[in-house]
Amino acid sequence: MEGRLPEEKLSKLLPALPLLAERISAGDTIDRHTLQDILSNVGVDRQDWALQELQRWSNILVRTHVASTDAEKDTIAAELQDRGIPEFPAILAVSSAGPKPLSVELQYIDFGCLISGEGADATLKVSGSSVKAMVRTNRLKLTLLNRGSGVTLMKVVLSGGSAGESLRDSIILQGDRGELKVPVSARWEEPPRLRVCKRCNEKPLFWNFVYKKYECLNLKCKAEGPSPDKLVRPHERLT
Repeated sequence: MEGRLPEEKLSKLLPALPLLAERISAGDTIDRHTLQDILSNVGVDRQDWALQELQRWSNILVRTHVASTDAEKDTIAAELQDRGIPEFPAILAVSSAGPKPLSVELQYIDFGCLISGEGADATLKVSGSSVKAMVRTNRLKLTLLNRGSGVTLMKVVLSGGSAGESLRDSIILQGDRGELKVPVSARWEEPPRLRVCKRCNEKPLFWNFVYKKYECLNLKCKAEGPSPDKLVRPHERLT
């Protein structure tokens, strides 16, 4: 074992221990950049002795993610104490460094009633380490937007369905400390056949079931589009 730090250096470095435990709990990669960032936050110069000792603490604390018994956690705390860390900060660091349980901002996703053929999307924010997500239906697609500091952002995309169809499924989230299911629901119905055209304000719109678009019945207007708010006249498509 490498020699302990002198008391003066240990006292300067000790405030970095809870920050290190928090980063490990979040599942962050503990590399040189992370260690330097922690040292800057506690006002310690990025000297080699500080980086090396903080790396030793990291190598010990990271084992909390696989420690399943109190005896294993006690062993990790004892190893920190062997580095000169007092008993209480060592025990607290071991407790804080363990993986966080999964939690989500959206307990469920209800896309509501959609028009036949219409899709939708939502953003899911998941807190916890080592998050993995899966779905059982090809109607849903998950795209990772961002991951860091124990928070994972993903986009949930729902593809369009047919009139009369409904969806009830779940997004399965897995982490170091268990599993969560986020229910997802949606239903589709035929769009109303007639709406007033917003381009001419004279004639109603007709929903063309064959070409899946709205068409204005005003022969002088002839606007058409995928929704009443996205109507284009024929001459506008040529410009």
